[in-house]
Amino acid sequence: MRKILYAMLLSMATAISLSSCGINGIDEREYSEALFTHGKLASVDLEVPEEIWQKILSKASDKEYYECAVTINGERHNRVAIRTKGASSLDDVALMKSDRYSFTLKLNKYEKGQAYHGLSKLLLNNNIWDATQMKDAIVYDMCRFIGLPAPLTNYACITLNGKLFGYYLLVEPVDKHFCYRNWPDEATNIYKPYHNLAYTGEKMKDYSDISDFAKVKGGEASMKRVVEALRSVDEGKDIEKHLDVESVMKYMALQTIVVNFDCMTGNNEQNYYLREADGKISLIPWDYNLAWGGYPEDEEMEGEDLLEQSQEPTLPANAGMRTKEEVSRVVNFPIDTPFSCDLSRRTFFMNLLANQQIKARYYHYLDVLCNQYILGGEFSKTLDAINGEIGDVAGTEANAFYTNEQFHEAQKILQLVLEKRAASVLGQMKGEIPSTREGQKQQPQLLINSDDINLQDLGGI
Repeated sequence: MRKILYAMLLSMATAISLSSCGINGIDEREYSEALFTHGKLASVDLEVPEEIWQKILSKASDKEYYECAVTINGERHNRVAIRTKGASSLDDVALMKSDRYSFTLKLNKYEKGQAYHGLSKLLLNNNIWDATQMKDAIVYDMCRFIGLPAPLTNYACITLNGKLFGYYLLVEPVDKHFCYRNWPDEATNIYKPYHNLAYTGEKMKDYSDISDFAKVKGGEASMKRVVEALRSVDEGKDIEKHLDVESVMKYMALQTIVVNFDCMTGNNEQNYYLREADGKISLIPWDYNLAWGGYPEDEEMEGEDLLEQSQEPTLPANAGMRTKEEVSRVVNFPIDTPFSCDLSRRTFFMNLLANQQIKARYYHYLDVLCNQYILGGEFSKTLDAINGEIGDVAGTEANAFYTNEQFHEAQKILQLVLEKRAASVLGQMKGEIPSTREGQKQQPQLLINSDDINLQDLGGI
């Protein structure tokens, strides 16, 4: 009798605890199963009045919210906010004369407390410039495999006013729900910086490219702890006290494997989140539709050239076209100098690699991603799950960026790229292949041959 009573009390206490921990009395973990289970295609039915839809299309770059109704997996929500999503990709879609924008749905903007199983915001990604339709999904799956917190994803059939619109990738935002799911018992501050993480002194104004982009809480006290962490890396002192080293090395290993030049791997200083909690910082991955060479390894543009490009956007004449040398740099990207820009602009990471104990953790996760995820069968399992969802339908929509045939061909190329990338990384770790940019220039004959790879088949700009 005591056992039964104890079980009842424990069950009640657990329910109360989950309700109090959740937002609006709902356990935030529910949506991970209800919406983000690979192999179970979701459905998102949009109801948008025609006049509103035309405003959305004609003012896409404004990214203004409009009211609509949404039914997610059969559950209807009225007065939902919808807007276009993206940066330069908005111009790309417009130049294609397409309506296949990415969208953000905010369920609680007009109706306070409205959510889908605890999730109040949902991202609908169009996978532009990604013929595989799965780079984001694969990269975030890699993250979870090594224990690096990353957004959940799944595919969905999107309808607009009762008609098929497209097969999209659903992505969990990095917001308060994401924080609760990953760190339910920790106070977390999240930023989405445009900063290279270099320490440049104690003046807080020098870090406005971090502080101005707080997404969850933030504030002066948190930013002081962030700056202190950057200083510890710069000086090589008390790093473990201010940095979640294990998490940052997982992040860095991931970046090295996926070769995404549309972030700090390349010239850009964007597409990542920074977490500060209890005085320690870590990094959260974000936005990989241009991974594995989808973004060109261009020289930096400055001044008038950059201004001219921003004023007159044009589609690339040969989108995704890469020379043999460029393909080789993706396959053989050096693990000890894993940046295409001037290394002096990546002192945060290079200082960490100068510490041999920290570098050993980085190498460990490179090995795990290569031997266990790519070559050990995990990638194939995820590929099969995705094919089970959208293999027959991806590219069959009227507004698709790529055909179904291109989708399947891109998968084959992606698998080949991953296998050769793993072989190169493992060879570099063993000392059989040069692991620095300069070393590879001096001994190109030691690199993994990639002449049989056409990166254009993967898509890209």
